[in-house]
Amino acid sequence: MELETIYIDIYRYLYSLTKNHSAAEDLLQDTFTKAHITLLGQDIQDIKPWLFKVAYYTYIDSTRKEKRYVTSDKIDQMHFNTPEQIIVEQDAYLKLINLLEQIKPIEKQIILLCDVHDCTNEQAANILQLNVNTVKSHLARGRKKMRVLIKREE
Repeated sequence: MELETIYIDIYRYLYSLTKNHSAAEDLLQDTFTKAHITLLGQDIQDIKPWLFKVAYYTYIDSTRKEKRYVTSDKIDQMHFNTPEQIIVEQDAYLKLINLLEQIKPIEKQIILLCDVHDCTNEQAANILQLNVNTVKSHLARGRKKMRVLIKREE
């Protein structure tokens, strides 16, 4: 897997949690700093889900320290596409994030990990420290709620 793709996925995941570009960038830097330090001492077999776990706990640590949330409506584009593609991706991603805000936080987390960032149920369970069956049930409930929300939007 290409590092740039993982980097973009982790950034988008952190952005979807913080809704703030500078906060997501700071958390991304902290995530990769922690990952680098850990990788100096041990081998990690499945790097992408492990990085999501590091990012998740970096986010949790940050929110515990700050005790506040900041929102923003823009997404920095970290890749090069045509202007039309960038606008379509921004619009679709922002709509997804806005819809995800209307469901339970745990369902949001699991949908982001499994459906947006292609983690398996087992990887998501490991990242969030939940039972695999719990992840499956939250994922099914979250998807059902998202279908209703999407139909309501249309």
